[in-house]
Amino acid sequence: MRRWWIALAAGSMAFTAGRMSGSQEGRRWAQYDGREWTQFLPREKQAYMAGFLAGGALADAQAAGATDSTAVHRAVDSLVRAGRLRFPFGHMVYVTQLDEFYWWENHLPVPLYVALRDIDGRLKGHEQ
Repeated sequence: MRRWWIALAAGSMAFTAGRMSGSQEGRRWAQYDGREWTQFLPREKQAYMAGFLAGGALADAQAAGATDSTAVHRAVDSLVRAGRLRFPFGHMVYVTQLDEFYWWENHLPVPLYVALRDIDGRLKGHEQ
């Protein structure tokens, strides 16, 4: 398990370092939108979604009362088994949906986190 977290952290740092060059330097994660998404390589899209889903799972575990690493691990495992994660679908489901969403040029200014919330709602049968 620790190796997975180390790999995720290393991947996130490499992903961030690769994105910090050029004209996008200085943009924060909350400002990322379809312009960034359409420039990401496939493995960057997968890394972004893995990080996003891990962050969501951590927030879900903490909301369930987990306060230390062991409790977070147990809570995430429990939430996954129960199908109760806030973002329950696999990372490639979200990657594919974002690719389709940002295919439309008028969607490009929509922040990634907003697009993901709307996509997730649609996948769950709730229109946003």
